[in-house]
Amino acid sequence: MNNKNIIKTSHDLNHFRGGYTRLELDFIYAFISTIKDEDEELREYSMSIKELENKLNKRLQFRDIEYLFDTLISKTFKINNSKELAVYTFFTRLIYNKDDKVLKVRFNEDLKPHLMQLSTYAKGNFKYLLQFKSEYSKRIYMLLSQWKSAGKKLYSVDEFREMLAVPKKYTYGEFKRAVLSKAEKELKEKGDIFFTFDEQKQGRKVTHILFNILKSGGTNKEIQVKSLEHFKKECIYYNGDDRTILNVWFDKENNGYVFVQMQDKQGSTLTDKLHLSQLEKMVEYTKGKK
Repeated sequence: MNNKNIIKTSHDLNHFRGGYTRLELDFIYAFISTIKDEDEELREYSMSIKELENKLNKRLQFRDIEYLFDTLISKTFKINNSKELAVYTFFTRLIYNKDDKVLKVRFNEDLKPHLMQLSTYAKGNFKYLLQFKSEYSKRIYMLLSQWKSAGKKLYSVDEFREMLAVPKKYTYGEFKRAVLSKAEKELKEKGDIFFTFDEQKQGRKVTHILFNILKSGGTNKEIQVKSLEHFKKECIYYNGDDRTILNVWFDKENNGYVFVQMQDKQGSTLTDKLHLSQLEKMVEYTKGKK
């Protein structure tokens, strides 16, 4: 039986292309979390308004329900993988019983292979996802949760923007500020995982983003430790280049190790794990060269 907060989807569904609001995503993921491991068919899933409000930590007005019904019954998303391009809706039926104050939903039957009896799946925790204020942070949290065991994931900028339905008018700088940096901050403050990212360029254009995925333990506290602040803006000689330190975090699972985010003179960033004593020696060595 599922933990009531666990969200499981296929890897393909987790990478869906489409734009949804914060409330729409919370509603979708809230009902996905009610699907049980032992379910063999997609049945009608129900939840009282009071249960949903408790799950969302939000009071819902009737106009909120009307809005969700109007948009979710018709809004489509794409699954685009190596084998096919397919367009779906999440739901085929949404009902609100005004007397009992109960919501009933019927997921699109075509989504059964993506929601049920999954041998491999993307897994996120609804209680963390709910805390993120940005719809982009919610999607990025689910995407990176899929790769947290690997610890890294490379996406092309174009692919990532399409998955999140980022407005085409956004420049890369606006995308970085409004989407990536905001999600980086929200996940670090509120999630059970967080990330740093490195930009990969062709010439001056950023074409790919390498996400470094780290586990925070869900403490809802700042991961960055103040005792390491003095490393910021210091220089180290790393793999043949002088690099400026941007951030340093303790590795929660390995005592004495830290994650170091650094930037070279061309503006490219990378993150590596170093022993704290090694980092201190690298800083001292570089200072001695000047």
